[in-house]
Amino acid sequence: MTAPPFGGNAHLPPFGGETHIPPFGGGDQPRGGARGWDFLGTVPVPVRQPVRDGVAALLAEHGGLRACMPLGQGGHGPFQRLRLIRDLADYPGLLVSSEQGNAFNRAFHRRHVEGGAFSACQPQGAAAPFAEAGLIDPKGWIGVYAVAPFVLLADRARLGALPLPRRWADLLEPRYRGQVVFSGWRPPGPGPWRQLNLFLLLAMVLEFGLAGLERLLANVPTLLHSAQMPRLAGSESSVGGLYILPWSLADICPRRATTQVIWPEDGALAYPLWLTAQEARRERLDVLIRHFHGPALAALLNHNRYPALCPETPPALPPGARLKWPGWEAVRHPATARLGKTVRALAARHLEQTPCG
Repeated sequence: MTAPPFGGNAHLPPFGGETHIPPFGGGDQPRGGARGWDFLGTVPVPVRQPVRDGVAALLAEHGGLRACMPLGQGGHGPFQRLRLIRDLADYPGLLVSSEQGNAFNRAFHRRHVEGGAFSACQPQGAAAPFAEAGLIDPKGWIGVYAVAPFVLLADRARLGALPLPRRWADLLEPRYRGQVVFSGWRPPGPGPWRQLNLFLLLAMVLEFGLAGLERLLANVPTLLHSAQMPRLAGSESSVGGLYILPWSLADICPRRATTQVIWPEDGALAYPLWLTAQEARRERLDVLIRHFHGPALAALLNHNRYPALCPETPPALPPGARLKWPGWEAVRHPATARLGKTVRALAARHLEQTPCG
């Protein structure tokens, strides 16, 4: 399948929740799950309800749009069905996503996305950290309206006398053996890890190669659901000294006396929150497009540590902070999808003996 292959599972499924909800904004529910929506959207779990409320209020004011924004991620919802769509008329007019790839199948992508049927709708004037990281799609297909930066949450008690890392490359050093924890999930008991942060692993292998990734994995004692990391870091139940997680979660860790958020000097790894709109339906959807690039939503996202690209609102970034992004050419290259399979198999071999966090 072809999509903006951001790697996958930057935000793991919540503990439960509805798979599908009735539409809001008027109109009957289209048939076929994802088919026929004017708008289909999802955002990271921590901001899902307030973002959904804002969209619902906007649709109630303007009316006439068929829209769906599921609250849960379990089962096969409309996002899982996108890759099955073949006809442009069946595809959502505006797709807003924080999901990994598989938003388009190959034939659909080649014919409609590469053929110019979709637009990034990216406004001019993105702040320098976003432009310098290469987050603006040069082809104009995918618009990034915010990012989920991955940072480090250090448990100083677990690290002991070890120095705090400053750059991503530091995590490959043998002195951090048994200290590095990133996000993953599997059912209790023995068995494979069903989900892991493939976006992180792909970014690491693209920068440091397979040998570098193996050095990183050698330092990983276990994986942990990212929502659990701020609950455990700095406590007696902490399972590592260095947690890799979204800034939105690292920032809510309550044990500030024993933990520290580290923004890597070479840049927090930026996972895109993105959208794309059908050009032919852009005017009809303009109110929603402007909302996702607008100051009201940017204020909400910035407050919750999802820096927004809104030209009217300065992004909520630490002074001098940089962002790191593998680049559009890298994520779109056919070799990256093949590399993802290699990385997943390599991680599985390293992690098969690790306990469930």
